[in-house]
Amino acid sequence: MQKDHLTHVPFSSLGLTDSLLESLEDAGFAYCTPIQAATLPLALKGQDIAGQAQTGTGKTAAYLLAALHHLMETPVAENAVGPWAIVIAPTRELAVQIHRDAELLGRYTGLKFAVVYGG
Repeated sequence: MQKDHLTHVPFSSLGLTDSLLESLEDAGFAYCTPIQAATLPLALKGQDIAGQAQTGTGKTAAYLLAALHHLMETPVAENAVGPWAIVIAPTRELAVQIHRDAELLGRYTGLKFAVVYGG
């Protein structure tokens, strides 16, 4: 993400869990991009969102942050097993990128991530 494409909306103002804020800080992200600023507040409230923006504008981080926040805030029954979220991507390359982003953003959540792709 290029810094000149950021908004004045800090991630810290969105009510994200401390573990996500710590991951964002480690990754050097303090402020939302326009697509993140427009969609994250709605997604964090559980609303459906749809957005369109150029490559590299933070769309993946927007939906991953919302999903990870939900997973961290939703109690899970003892001994329950997942998976708790599945992201489907059209290409192997995108699947690997999403997995890498999930590991980066979910670094301090205690969640486990895996990527699965075919042929």
